[in-house]
Amino acid sequence: MLKLVAQQLRQQMRQVSRVSTINYTKATSGTDLSRQQQQSTQSPTIEVNKALEGWPEKLRKAGVGDIDFNLKCLVAHVLGRKFNTVKGYNDLVFTENQLEEFERFCEARCARMPLQYIIGEWDFMDLTLKTSPSVFIPRPETEEFVSKVIEVYRDVKGPINMLEVGCGSGAMSLAILHALPNVRSTAIERGKAATELSRENAKLLGLDDRFTVYHHTMEVDNYLPPELGNEVYDLIIGNPPYVKSEEFPLLQPEVVCYENLNALDGGPDGLRVARLVFNLACEHLRPGGKMWLELGEDHPPLVQTIMDTQYEGRLRFIAGYKDQYKRNRFVEIEKEPAKTA
Repeated sequence: MLKLVAQQLRQQMRQVSRVSTINYTKATSGTDLSRQQQQSTQSPTIEVNKALEGWPEKLRKAGVGDIDFNLKCLVAHVLGRKFNTVKGYNDLVFTENQLEEFERFCEARCARMPLQYIIGEWDFMDLTLKTSPSVFIPRPETEEFVSKVIEVYRDVKGPINMLEVGCGSGAMSLAILHALPNVRSTAIERGKAATELSRENAKLLGLDDRFTVYHHTMEVDNYLPPELGNEVYDLIIGNPPYVKSEEFPLLQPEVVCYENLNALDGGPDGLRVARLVFNLACEHLRPGGKMWLELGEDHPPLVQTIMDTQYEGRLRFIAGYKDQYKRNRFVEIEKEPAKTA
């Protein structure tokens, strides 16, 4: 059913996005010159303010939100600058090659290609991560989730052995490793391209000595790869797919046409993968250890009921937490201490 819905939604957008996406791909893959080389070999030809003319209206007609933010991100990227260094457009100029690149990027954004994929990287907390369509783009709420985990474990002095389920780009693990030097992270990821991307991000950030990722598809009674069969963790984190199958028609075109839908599909109630993580925790979380998950806004009460009825004596629901939009999104679960005779 999910595949059929996704196929129908993609067909609706295909005519809109095909030409711009093809032009974007050809243009960005067909050059060997770096942006810095282009800047050094070309003379300024047009003011950025003039280059922007007409694009706000085109983006608005395409249904793109927060147009000022999108344009500022694209301008900063084309100029090889950080977003927060572009305060305004006065005195900024594009070379001829930069102008062409900017226009291609704007066309791709009008075709609803996610900004993160156009740019090829994205800031997550204090890190800059490479992105690609093989991974789900981390949202601001995920930064909140990670910040909460960091806050809880910041004062823990001893080593923390952490497992992340479905690491994608590696954003969550790498942000925690960056903030907490006493943490070592192991991750599993079912997408081969995502596995390689998270490994590459760890290396680029100098965190690969504390981050190990395995390409593994979690299944019932096959929760971890054989190499980790006897491992026990102090902390398990994850942002498992939580979108209900019936909600897919409501997703934005950026998600439907470009993002990895497997990273979103949580089945009929949105907890299909989360239930596998619960079972994994029963076997691989140490007694007294914690599991933190980012889920859908109506899931924490359901998860509490599941813990009380199906995992009594094994896992205990501690609390649900709200994100910046006042939605109950994050859950904290504890592995019950072993009972003494």
